[in-house]
Amino acid sequence: MKLLPLVFIASVGFFETSAQLSNRAVMDLKSGRRPDDTSYVYWLPYAEDTKFLLIQAANSKMSHRNELSLDFKMRTGSKICAARDGIVIEAKGDSDQGGLKEEYLNDGNHIIIRHTDGSIAKYWHLQKDGVLVQVGDTVTQGQHIGYSGNTGYTAFPHLHFQINDAKGKQILTRFFTRRGIKYLRPGNWYKCVHD
Repeated sequence: MKLLPLVFIASVGFFETSAQLSNRAVMDLKSGRRPDDTSYVYWLPYAEDTKFLLIQAANSKMSHRNELSLDFKMRTGSKICAARDGIVIEAKGDSDQGGLKEEYLNDGNHIIIRHTDGSIAKYWHLQKDGVLVQVGDTVTQGQHIGYSGNTGYTAFPHLHFQINDAKGKQILTRFFTRRGIKYLRPGNWYKCVHD
């Protein structure tokens, strides 16, 4: 049976071309599961056994329209950890500026890590002097790499997390959670667990 991809505002699902979805398929989509998914499964980008509220997800109305990224509300100084192994290709940690003015766009402290498949992870809005890695460092999944903050174009302390594939296209990510492997939904708390 052929499946066609269809992107919703808050979730991604697969619909059969000739039949209505079963009740089970609808429940899977509502709960953040997607059938026949072979995409990489990430660890949440913070310390194991800690939990944070996801305030924005892919295509959220506030500031993520047409953007496949995640915002976790965090107090400044919360531990940020690598969601996947890789090599640091960019790091900035010297800014103490932040706010809702365009002049702050370039002031966001951040870490960008390239993975073995060429995809990259972006960790944004870190605190001043809160970047613990340097360009060229190899990091392992779960490694403490920085501290959350409120730098750059931001209204409050949080971690902005995003994955781009090897061609630079933003991709939707799924994670290990206490309730299994999921695509995350805004308005929910997610505790970091390791597989």
